[in-house]
Amino acid sequence: MLREEIPAKEVKDLRRHLEVISRTGKMILGFRQSLLSVLHRKSKLVILAGNCPPSLEREIIVACKMTGTPFLKVKVPGNELGYLAGKPFPAAVISITDLGSSTILDEVMPKPEETET
Repeated sequence: MLREEIPAKEVKDLRRHLEVISRTGKMILGFRQSLLSVLHRKSKLVILAGNCPPSLEREIIVACKMTGTPFLKVKVPGNELGYLAGKPFPAAVISITDLGSSTILDEVMPKPEETET
């Protein structure tokens, strides 16, 4: 079972993770291309900016729930999120298709609970 929304304080060093992904992995910026990558099940993680428009946010979240893709809503505004991703423009949605050397998915996904028999 995956967590639907993770508070920004749980993801440590978002800047560092995005820098590592931009150097060693692949990411898609923008709503349309991110939505397509989620629907085609190519996304490993979707990051939503704090000021993402509610209509776009709902559409991405529904697509993520349909495909089982984890998503992360951060408190960082779109202007800063684009900058953290190494781009000179704002980004309301980032879809990570290849994590590279980043461990952000380990921080986002819940740890499996051990069952006692």
